[in-house]
Amino acid sequence: RLGVLHVGQRIEEQADFEKIYKNAWADNANACAKQYAGTGALKTDYTRQRTQWGLIMDGWNSLIRYYKNNFSDGFRQDAIDLFLGNYSVDEVEPASPLHDKKDWKFLALPIIMVVAFSMCIICLLMAGDTWTETLAYVLFWGSASFGTFAIILYNGKDFVDAPKLVQKEKMD
Repeated sequence: RLGVLHVGQRIEEQADFEKIYKNAWADNANACAKQYAGTGALKTDYTRQRTQWGLIMDGWNSLIRYYKNNFSDGFRQDAIDLFLGNYSVDEVEPASPLHDKKDWKFLALPIIMVVAFSMCIICLLMAGDTWTETLAYVLFWGSASFGTFAIILYNGKDFVDAPKLVQKEKMD
């Protein structure tokens, strides 16, 4: 109808056009996903041509999205809510709802957990002189990593970067 193809031509026969069109579609998906989710779009290599590297990148992007969505994207939702008018600033309240002072545990506990877990893996890979020595190190570092993980889970809501501009009616 638009005159892009001549009468009798089929889109399947236009390999160059198909490649350009699919690349433009995948590039647009990446741009939208980066704005919304903070990473490139998943499965864009399906649109282009599926590869093992694309599969690995999908896994990597999924891990990055999980981290960002749970621990560092609350401000994005706040910005969207302000932009769309879902939150109105209370002129009577002098304190900013965006100011959120974090305690020392928000940095120390994840670092301790990662170090303890790494040491546990290292102790497993680099066995000591005796199996009891190796077992003692693995149990110590394993319990340290499990203990800090349990503390983080117990205080989970404090670690999540939730949006701060939530209307009181929505919280009820």
